Amino acid sequence: MKLHKQIRVRATPRQVFSYWSNFRNFRQFIPIIEEIDVIDAQRSRWIIRAPLNHRVSFESLITTSLPGEKLVWESTHPDGYARGELRLSPSGEYTVIELDFEYSLQRRWMHNIAQIVGRLGFPSLAFDHGLARIKQDIEAGSGKPDH
Repeated sequence: MKLHKQIRVRATPRQVFSYWSNFRNFRQFIPIIEEIDVIDAQRSRWIIRAPLNHRVSFESLITTSLPGEKLVWESTHPDGYARGELRLSPSGEYTVIELDFEYSLQRRWMHNIAQIVGRLGFPSLAFDHGLARIKQDIEAGSGKPDH
C-alpha cells in the first residue's frame, strides 16, 4: 500500500524537520503505534498493532537526513517492509510538507486484512487526521520536539 499526503504548516522547514525527525512524536498521530524506543541517532525500535490485534516489533533506520529538507526512513521485518519519505519546502511563511509512505505485509492473512481495511479508508484517513493534528500542534507552538 502506498500513500501520498501534502499539507502546509505555518512554520519554518527547520522547525517542522525538528519535530518530524524525532520518531517519538509519531505516536501522537499514528494510532497503531504502541511504543517507539530510540536506539541511537539513526535507529529506533517500534511496536505497532497490526490487523486482528497482532503486535509487530521492528527496527527503523533513517537512511537520509537533510535538516530542513528531507527525511527518509525504512524498516524491514519478517512480517513486512515499510518506507517513509518526508520532503519540506518553504512557501512564504509556510512550509509545504510532502509525505510518501508505503508498506507491504508478507504474511498472506495480514495482507488480505490490510487490503480490506485499506478499502475502508484506513490508514489514509488516519494519516489525514494525524497530519491535521501535527499542523495544529506545530502552529500553536505545542509541537515542540520531544528530545
